[in-house]
Amino acid sequence: MPEIRFTQSLVPKALFSLVIHKSSGPDGISPIVLKTCAPELAPVLTRLFRLSYSLGVVPNSWKTALVHPIPKKGNRSLPTNYRPIALTHFPTGLESIINYQLLRYLEDHQLISDHQYGFRQSRSAGDQLVYLTHRWAKAIETKGEALAVGLDIAKAFDRVWHKALLSKLPSYGLPEKLCGWITSFLADRSIKVAVDGACSDSKSVNAGVPQGCVLSPTLFLLHINDMLQIDGIHCYADDSTGDALYTGRVNISWENVIECRNKLVPEVETLLNRVTNWGRLNLVQFNPTKTQVCAFTAKKNHLSYLLLLRTLL
Repeated sequence: MPEIRFTQSLVPKALFSLVIHKSSGPDGISPIVLKTCAPELAPVLTRLFRLSYSLGVVPNSWKTALVHPIPKKGNRSLPTNYRPIALTHFPTGLESIINYQLLRYLEDHQLISDHQYGFRQSRSAGDQLVYLTHRWAKAIETKGEALAVGLDIAKAFDRVWHKALLSKLPSYGLPEKLCGWITSFLADRSIKVAVDGACSDSKSVNAGVPQGCVLSPTLFLLHINDMLQIDGIHCYADDSTGDALYTGRVNISWENVIECRNKLVPEVETLLNRVTNWGRLNLVQFNPTKTQVCAFTAKKNHLSYLLLLRTLL
């Protein structure tokens, strides 16, 4: 990948793309100010961004996030029923420029797995749903069956192991300066919780990719990209679906059906074992309460996957 370029045409473009309705970060600078003053700010910000990138240093003052807990459904007295929304400092334009050039390089060279549908241009959860539905319907229409397992990574963004992620970046052909800048971007981050105008003390964060940052989704895709080398895994960001299927024919014997369907559960178990081993190596945990197993069949003698359920539990 060529080095990241910062020009006085790219910086105002990044500032003009800011969403003005978003809240300001810990620095108190509103996005509407940055967008309105983009032409005047572009020269100095261009020099600032170039200096940060060339030195491979992200100032600590840029790495503190304000976390606002937003209540979800359920009991508001439980901390788990709140969704943390993180607001970061103003250099969103810096991240946008880096993220745009990084994503373009990864997509142009097809370095992100084709089985990943999240955080990618011209792809959506609907595309993944259509693809998987087509796979399973085709199996049923040809007198076959399919067995699928839905997986969810627990605290996906918050628990990314920095050492594992950073060790993978050079394998994608990223320049040394960019790897050094990302190392500084992830290191020594901290958060403060803001409630009703009051802030907590600062708390250091030594894992995860920062929520609210433009670059974080791309870094997360690079972190789990090697998991998608496992046959039968399809992802929308951290939501993963593994499946196994067989296709039949009109005059297939019942003995052959029994032989094929008996292979489905072992195939899915093998897939889960490989996913589990990947998670162990990358310090990734899967949420057992969100694991779902589903059989797709039109046969009256339903496929038994109770053994697989016991394995998951």
